[in-house]
Amino acid sequence: MSKLATFIAEMLRLVVLLILTLFLLGSLEQSIFKMLYGWTGYMYTAAIGNFLLFFVMYRNYWQFKGWYKSEKNQKLKPVWTRTLAVLSLLLILLPFGVPFVM
Repeated sequence: MSKLATFIAEMLRLVVLLILTLFLLGSLEQSIFKMLYGWTGYMYTAAIGNFLLFFVMYRNYWQFKGWYKSEKNQKLKPVWTRTLAVLSLLLILLPFGVPFVM
């Protein structure tokens, strides 16, 4: 396959992985939230946290398992990986702590 075809295939793969990841994590968080509090909350910060988690997983793992190979593919630095993972966790847990504040 040509470089352009593999790039397009990789972009389609990225979009499918993004949609699946956000849907699965969002559904799981929404069902846990409803089970704990009896109502569905505003999970906007959790969605941002899920996107950051996807970004870290893609850059550190999934980009090396795809079709598009490039010399520019490299993992995130460990400091960035830890920082983004902690920020993602805080954003995901934030909606679960808000009902206690209200």
